[in-house]
Amino acid sequence: MSQTNLQELLKKGIEAAREGNKAEARGYFEQVVELDEQNERGWFWLASVVESEDEKRICLKNVLQINPGNERARAALDKIETRQQRSQAEAEVMPGVTRRQLTLAVGAGAVVIALILIVFVAITTTTNNRIAQERRDAALIVQAQTEAAVTQTALVVQAEETMLALVSPTPTPTATPRVTLPPTFTFTPPPEEGPGAATPLAPPPPGLGGLVGWSGRDISNLGFLPIMLFQVGSGQSSLVTDDIGANPIFSPDGQRVLYTRYFPTTFDFGISAVTLSGGENRPIGQGLPFLKPKMPYFCPSANILSFVAISTASREIDFSGQNVQIFQVYTLNLDNNDLQRLTNDQAVYSYPAISPDCSRIAAVRNDVRGSSPGEDIVIIDVISRSQTPLTNDLGNFIESAPRWSPDGTQLTYAAAQATTPKNNDIIVRSADGSGTPLVPIRDAADDIYPVFSPDGRYIAFASNRTGFYNIFIYDQLEGTTYQLTNTEEQTYPGDWKP
Repeated sequence: MSQTNLQELLKKGIEAAREGNKAEARGYFEQVVELDEQNERGWFWLASVVESEDEKRICLKNVLQINPGNERARAALDKIETRQQRSQAEAEVMPGVTRRQLTLAVGAGAVVIALILIVFVAITTTTNNRIAQERRDAALIVQAQTEAAVTQTALVVQAEETMLALVSPTPTPTATPRVTLPPTFTFTPPPEEGPGAATPLAPPPPGLGGLVGWSGRDISNLGFLPIMLFQVGSGQSSLVTDDIGANPIFSPDGQRVLYTRYFPTTFDFGISAVTLSGGENRPIGQGLPFLKPKMPYFCPSANILSFVAISTASREIDFSGQNVQIFQVYTLNLDNNDLQRLTNDQAVYSYPAISPDCSRIAAVRNDVRGSSPGEDIVIIDVISRSQTPLTNDLGNFIESAPRWSPDGTQLTYAAAQATTPKNNDIIVRSADGSGTPLVPIRDAADDIYPVFSPDGRYIAFASNRTGFYNIFIYDQLEGTTYQLTNTEEQTYPGDWKP
């Protein structure tokens, strides 16, 4: 059965479960896991509608076998096992002895002691006329019997304490936390006073081509600025379009610029394409089933665009009350308008960068409504839709804006500790996650939006080391940093012209 049909069965089952039709939902979910034994969501939802705890345990163990990092399944399984431990403790407080049996035994001992005391009192009250020796003997008997009673009472109390210790509720075990991988590099601590007006660096050497970015004063504080074209090495710049936007990218032929465009009349945004001369500014993806497309990225070897957007599917509703906008990853072939949705979950995706051969997409994933929120970079296979984590540190570190090297073997991105989110450094690492990540651009300021040059030698990035965000150029071969812009406006690099 196709993946589409599996998703349809899963959706029907979820809908039935939410409406309280557990029997119907169970039928759908059983079909899903029968057709795809590795379907994590199918097993998890099936666990929510089966009747017995044994069945729930089997489903949850299957989920954890598929994905050991599923904290929700781990927590649910821990609760089931804890309840069973408590039930067993209530039923048998020690091997072969139940709570009821132990209680009856203790009660019987107390009754025997009470009868002994009653008999003793009766005997002593009827022998008052006996001789003193008999009284002394009776006193000795009283003493002996009292000591026996005290000893028996102590034994009863000790047995009761033992019983209580055995049947005390077992503390609920803490769910095993998802293992996080700390970075193998050290971040530069931010200065106490923040970045200052440092002396400008030397300009980059000439002949490095054009760089498109967004630059200006963000008066509305929306992140959208005029789209600019900078000539690296010549100091010249020009306005590409009168509209404001963000995250501009060149088309593979270098003749058009696509960017996230802000529409002030509707207070909304979308993706637009404009020629370098400023003409033919037209929106992309109109009439297709998504809203708010943003962060476009071109595959350099084909006319295929990756981006994130919100699906218009009626069932994708935020039931959490958190008003989270679920941005998912899409590709769009601009030659035939073929739209493909690559993610279909409740995480939020951003910065989807498609690889030079169009086979993979590096994106930032944040499961904001799940049990393990935090930004991490994942590699999405375009054909299979499978995901491979490149980073796995959850909320401890914040990754953003991944970009591919021209040969597709490396990725560069910005990363910061969660405690200092405005102190990013630039990371370069193997795209398959092997080896040790490098930190070629490390500063006490905030370094963001890294972009490889077409030959892979240079990295353009934005930094506020001068007090404002300006564009800098790092030469990986020489280890030298140059400064492209020097303004009191915010300026960020988007893409290097092919």
